Amino acid sequence: MIGIAGVARSGKDTLAKNLAQVVEEDLGSKVKILSFALPLRCQVNKLLEEFYHISAFTENEEEKKIIRPLLVAHGEQMKKRFGNKIWLNSLLGDVEELSKEKVFPIISDVRFDFEAEGLKESGGLIVHISKVGNQPANEIEAINDPLVFKAADLNHTWPSYEPDEMEKCMDHAQILWQMLKETKGEEWKKIYT
Repeated sequence: MIGIAGVARSGKDTLAKNLAQVVEEDLGSKVKILSFALPLRCQVNKLLEEFYHISAFTENEEEKKIIRPLLVAHGEQMKKRFGNKIWLNSLLGDVEELSKEKVFPIISDVRFDFEAEGLKESGGLIVHISKVGNQPANEIEAINDPLVFKAADLNHTWPSYEPDEMEKCMDHAQILWQMLKETKGEEWKKIYT
């Protein structure tokens, strides 16, 4: 399993999609991209749609700016109420089910050091990515991103690509996969093929 960390708009989803393709081709295994935020988004989606007329799953940058504080607040309150690992435990349950089906998981939104450590304890590696010129979206990211950076197995900075240059992201994914494979390649091959 690979966890991808970085602040908002650093390219975590882009890297996850490209890595998924590279891993599928190299291991010959199915890959599924998971997210800590998926259950959180599902929980608040109805409220956002009803009162803000915005889906929790929007890709629109302006809408994301509007709803991000509410998503963050809900996530933080759930952690206070049910413990820091509420989202981690939920995701690890999904990972366990996928491993039974030999599906390789990529987690596209590692935002806290305890999430990174939990994934590493479960056999994963963490890639922290930074995009040139990108800054944390809020105070929680500003505090936690340096901690996740330290917990990461691999740290990578890439330039800010224009939409018509996105094929260059695949080059990064291929290089990062080779580096990750040097650490866990044989172990992953035994589990997922």
